[in-house]
Amino acid sequence: MNKVAKIGHNFPPTPFDEAQDAITSLKEEAGHWLDGAEVTSQNEADAIAKLLDMARKAKKQADDARKEEAKPFDDGKKAVQAKFKPLIEECDRIADVCKAANLPWLKKLDEQRRKEEEAAKAKAAEEFRKAQEALSAARATDLKSREEAEQQMKVAQDAEREAKKAAQQKASAKGGARAMSLRTVYRHEIVNPTEFARWCWSNEREALLDCLNSIAKRRTDMKFRDMPGVVIHEDKVPV
Repeated sequence: MNKVAKIGHNFPPTPFDEAQDAITSLKEEAGHWLDGAEVTSQNEADAIAKLLDMARKAKKQADDARKEEAKPFDDGKKAVQAKFKPLIEECDRIADVCKAANLPWLKKLDEQRRKEEEAAKAKAAEEFRKAQEALSAARATDLKSREEAEQQMKVAQDAEREAKKAAQQKASAKGGARAMSLRTVYRHEIVNPTEFARWCWSNEREALLDCLNSIAKRRTDMKFRDMPGVVIHEDKVPV
């Protein structure tokens, strides 16, 4: 196709322009053949097969142009990533070693904090027990015993506040904007796969089916044709 340059346009077409023109022309051509009508002759089938080949080539042309245009950006990004990667990895390495070095100390502090918390809770519980006993023993007509019981209740309430404060304390090391502390994490260990699979069937059926489908697809792709509970369907698709 001969292209007519627009007035004031002194630049040759870019790879994007060429790919766009080719795909636009292909779409127009495809519209004549792909109109929903049934294919009734070998000539029509061959023409559509030719369209498929043209679409593949046009796609490759566009993708090659995309790669070529993006290459400077990709190369630049790779260069920047490679430049900074050792620096970032060094910081991560130092951070990991810092965490490992302080871990025993933080665990020791955390154990001490737990003991203090338990002691504070026990003290609060004991003071409340004494307060309840004092209130039960105080007579309504005995002002002094009533005052002593209420004073004991205040002692118990103070002890409870101290217990809550102890529970909020964390083992930490402060040396910057962010303190180093411990965080509780959880990891799983499957000790009875059969029992867990039964639980999943009742509680996570969709996720379990997705997993089973993935296994069945992988083995089907590997030419396995005999799997209990699985039916292999044979289909024909154009390539």
